[in-house]
Amino acid sequence: MDAFTEFLRENRDRKTVTITPGGNHGDTLIHMGLVKKLDEYGFEYDCLNLEHEYKRNLALGGKYLLNIVFWKFELDLGFRLLDIPEGAELIMFEGGGYMNDIWYGPSLLRRVMKYCGAPIAIGPQSYIFTKTRIADYFMDGREATLFCRERYSYDHLHEQGLPANVDVKLSPELALYLDPEDLEGFTEPREELYQLVAMRQDKESAVSEKLLREIQGACDNPATRDISMEGSLTDFVSWVANAETVYTDRLHVAILSSILGKDVTLFGNIYHKNRGVWEISLRDSVRFVET
Repeated sequence: MDAFTEFLRENRDRKTVTITPGGNHGDTLIHMGLVKKLDEYGFEYDCLNLEHEYKRNLALGGKYLLNIVFWKFELDLGFRLLDIPEGAELIMFEGGGYMNDIWYGPSLLRRVMKYCGAPIAIGPQSYIFTKTRIADYFMDGREATLFCRERYSYDHLHEQGLPANVDVKLSPELALYLDPEDLEGFTEPREELYQLVAMRQDKESAVSEKLLREIQGACDNPATRDISMEGSLTDFVSWVANAETVYTDRLHVAILSSILGKDVTLFGNIYHKNRGVWEISLRDSVRFVET
């Protein structure tokens, strides 16, 4: 039993609310892995997805953007974004790579904590803080458990001067709780033979144009696309399931490839996330190339 599932075993009697800012298909895999475990341990829970909420309410989306601006300027201002169900006994932020200064997760964390005093858990994450004083968030003394999905983030949090009410634990990535059987309903066949080149196109990318051309040149029929950001979950899973080989700097493309038994090479990103998760969870099934 790993640290996260042990935590679930110990807290399964708490009425729980899970929160995610939303995101791409990789984040959906994380959600699926979490829900699988919550159901296994018999939790009573509600799931809140901020992206789903602000797509239905443009004003809420505007408030979220303003909250990010306030957070960037280190102003203790902002709007309530989510209505936490009454009686919540545990607020659990889903795992991923958003609880850092790259993707603004701390701004969501702070707003939720301001309007709800329940204990906090943050599912296995990759953390990196260059300006956020994360220790200040937990000075109210509430119980908090922060899970790291790799050693670099674990060490990083221990350097942040967190108060004694915060427990830091190391535990695997949530999407790795999934099995091929959990994904059977999301696979459609594709007729052509191809090698999938699935690289991210955002500020987390560290793959140069030169390296990308070299990867494509080594393929007979490269299918180059950021599958995490397009189509449906079925499209995402099917692109991987039908590929001969996979080259990616998207962590969850590599994780999905590993689950499905694919030949896959994972490239590094701008910080320790990809290398760290590879070292602790993917070393036996995925090749890693630092960029």
